[in-house]
Amino acid sequence: MEPVIGIDLGTTYSAVATVEGGRPLIIPNRQGSRLTPSVVGFTALGDRVVGERAQILGDEAPDRVAPATKRFIGKRWSAELAAQAKQVVPYPLIQGPSGEVRLKVAGRVMPLTQVSAMLLGELKLDAEAHFGQSVHRCVITVPANFDDGQRQATREAARIAGLEVLRIVNEPTAAAIAYGLVNSVRGRVLVFDLGGGTFDVSILEMENGVFEVRATGGDTQLGGDDFDHCIVQWLTAQVPDLYREAVLRDRVSMQRLRYAAERAKRTLTEQPEAFLSATELGDHSESGDGRFCQLDTALTRDFFESLADPLSQRCVAVVQRTLQEAKLTADDIEAVMLVGGMTRVPLVRKLVQQFFGRPAVSGLNPDEAVALGAAVHAAELVTRSGATTLIDVATQSLSVGVLGGTVRKLIVRNTPVPAVARETFLPNRAGQTAARLPIFQGESDWADECAQLGELVLGDLTVERRADVPIEVTFELSNEGTLSVRAVDTTTGLAEATRIDARTTLQQQEVDSLSKEQADYAAQQTEKDKQQALSAFPRVLDKAERLVRILEKSAEENPSPEADAVVGQVKALLAQGRIAVRLGDTSQMAEVTRLLENLVALA
Repeated sequence: MEPVIGIDLGTTYSAVATVEGGRPLIIPNRQGSRLTPSVVGFTALGDRVVGERAQILGDEAPDRVAPATKRFIGKRWSAELAAQAKQVVPYPLIQGPSGEVRLKVAGRVMPLTQVSAMLLGELKLDAEAHFGQSVHRCVITVPANFDDGQRQATREAARIAGLEVLRIVNEPTAAAIAYGLVNSVRGRVLVFDLGGGTFDVSILEMENGVFEVRATGGDTQLGGDDFDHCIVQWLTAQVPDLYREAVLRDRVSMQRLRYAAERAKRTLTEQPEAFLSATELGDHSESGDGRFCQLDTALTRDFFESLADPLSQRCVAVVQRTLQEAKLTADDIEAVMLVGGMTRVPLVRKLVQQFFGRPAVSGLNPDEAVALGAAVHAAELVTRSGATTLIDVATQSLSVGVLGGTVRKLIVRNTPVPAVARETFLPNRAGQTAARLPIFQGESDWADECAQLGELVLGDLTVERRADVPIEVTFELSNEGTLSVRAVDTTTGLAEATRIDARTTLQQQEVDSLSKEQADYAAQQTEKDKQQALSAFPRVLDKAERLVRILEKSAEENPSPEADAVVGQVKALLAQGRIAVRLGDTSQMAEVTRLLENLVALA
């Protein structure tokens, strides 16, 4: 059976995992790393680079890379969003033809979904190299506070990458599944998920493999990048007056300051003080005056924590609000689970311990927990073993806009999903031939303070009196947070499949074109990976042969049925591997390698 995988598509790092022998495990990328930087770039020759190679390129040419694109996926372009982006990323945001956000990198304008598809495609290739065969089915995680448009855009990116999404799962929920299996945690738990670009809080009841979400909250514009920005602001204040204005305008200089800030933050996780250095700060444009400066300074952990205090208080406010919505207090929480790279920072761990009066649960890498949980849920969806059951909630309220600029909520935040809600509306006036009902997502009672997902349109109406034409609107929210809307004229029975005009999905022709481009790239990379596997596998067999000799000698000196069994297993795998080499069967090679590694760590 074709393998199934779980994917954590992160703002800063991404990971892919699977379940083998009943145990979830991270699949290393083809460079051997367990995490893949969520960065896409293009060399001066136009070649695509993803992950670590793109991260290295970013040090040399920040204008050729696109990091942290997850912050903007599925959003509608606005001048305000474009201005905010200048503070945290090196690329400009461009308005697409459907109002969606696009970016400009290395001289090309690209949809956000294409960049995400490139990242997902790389993770897919890593999984295929691990298994030696094609992989299509997956579970992908998203921040709990992602709205319908962002979830649809993530699904669209997966489709471009050639992946079939079995389900989209909220990141804190996936992490809770992983922690629950590793630590056998039961009772009421809170997941504190602070990643590179988003912050989520979820409260769950966990008992005997059942994971029931009670409440969720978060901030989609709060993450590690924002903590980095605190340091960047402090650094720019130290740039000499003569150069500061040019540095603030210059994308290359600002990206160098961001890299310096991130490195300092990582250093301060382990050390009380970090030294920062950023070179060639100035105007790198063709019209620049060629003058540059260098910035060298030091930052202590205590001062960093004071700089980041406003962000810390935002984290606390989200936790308090989520507890209130669940009608709980900090004392009611039996365990706190930390997820996301930012939770390694002492500031965050101290914040959590002070608020809850106890340290967080340990036992899992916070960067890997989400992917592991996604893999467990993916395996459950395929095998239907009943080992785990997931009951999630609506992360934001869903409403219809009504007269007076207000909204009427049909599905309220933290309602268990899947959910169905119906409400009857009347036309605004007599004589109407069509009813337009705007669909909103958010907690405010005012339409302009919520995010508009689109507009429901029901035509062919005959309205003589408003009261004579009741229109029944039905919302259906899936267990992965995607929304379907339907409207019926109850007098005539006329039903319309609704049109959500504000969704930022691409035109089908462009999706098909991007899918073909990604498939062509994947085919080229797969052939390269196959050739590398064919050349590397003989070395695995050489190690296995040496291992057989060592095990045989050990069995002679210390005879036992167990020792003989291990020798027999290795010899059988060795024979299977030789057949795989003759046939050029990379799937068998991958299986032999995995089984050998399970028996003993090869030198």
